Amino acid sequence: MKIIKKINNNVALGLDGNGNEMIVCGKGIGFGVMPYELTDLRKIDRTYYDIDRRYYDLLSIIPDEIFQLVKKLVDIAQRKLGGNFNPNLVFILSDHINFAVERNRKGMDVPILYSYELEYEYPELTKIAEFFIERVNRQMNTNLGKGEVTSVMMHFLNSMEKGSRDELPSGYQEKINRIVNQIIRIVESMLNRKLDQKSFHYFRFKNHLKFFISRKERKEEFADIDEVLYQNIKMDNPDIDRCVSRIDDYLFEEFGERSTHEELMYLMLHIKLFNR
Repeated sequence: MKIIKKINNNVALGLDGNGNEMIVCGKGIGFGVMPYELTDLRKIDRTYYDIDRRYYDLLSIIPDEIFQLVKKLVDIAQRKLGGNFNPNLVFILSDHINFAVERNRKGMDVPILYSYELEYEYPELTKIAEFFIERVNRQMNTNLGKGEVTSVMMHFLNSMEKGSRDELPSGYQEKINRIVNQIIRIVESMLNRKLDQKSFHYFRFKNHLKFFISRKERKEEFADIDEVLYQNIKMDNPDIDRCVSRIDDYLFEEFGERSTHEELMYLMLHIKLFNR
């Protein structure tokens, strides 16, 4: 096996014997002059194939402690739940947990309502997600709320390969894609710029929108947060506020209800990254 690019000290990009690209995980795997031939395969504890390249940059900014923890917890979930998860799940969840931990430590939590509906539909997945958040809180010294259990469950459900869960209603995915694409057009129009579809911010934003719209389809909302925080973000970012208001108008046309301030604040935080 050839290691061709360091991502961090314990994660690197590699090529197997057939020349297939993969993410290679193992203690100290990122050390050494690149490229190099890895002859002791015992150093490898996990490999990932078919990973979206935009996650390569993500791994360079996510603390290794969070990635290693999420990797371990996803492996536990895989063994207990069975089925086939999208190989990108561990990277998507690492990004989500890192973002949640950062907000928690800065006192900027966005509480999310716990879904008893999902708990009823997926009792085993609920136990896994509760264990997941409990371990994150213990190891990262945070106090992520119960609503994060629902967030983790949604990520698992969205990552299940076809055949691993009940089929989605006809047209469900098409509707989500249509709404996501229209929101992106609104953002580009309001910011008067073309978003870089190859950028990590774009990729993260698109994933957030899919997650956000799935919650709207399920009639699930964020819980209340500090209204002063929301108003301050609005005042500090008038252009972003106008953009998000236009998105809310469009979503009202689609769903017949207004988004909560918490949902709008989340959108502002993501869109703000495009306006730097």
